[in-house]
Amino acid sequence: MSRRKGELFIVGRERAQQCDLCGAIEELRPYGPHGEMVCFDCGMKDEGATRRAFGQATAGVRAVIVEDPDHDR
Repeated sequence: MSRRKGELFIVGRERAQQCDLCGAIEELRPYGPHGEMVCFDCGMKDEGATRRAFGQATAGVRAVIVEDPDHDR
């Protein structure tokens, strides 16, 4: 799950859900054109909107960290 922790924004794995735009069961992010939960494919249909939404989610953070749950396996 993605979350803020102080000045950090930590991107974590999300559970699969139904995409608000296409209905696919995928890992989603809240980066749709109007804040919808979208899959990667739908997010890339309007890459500019996705970049803006990610920018809003990470505004004011010092760093973005991507967790890798498979790192130590």
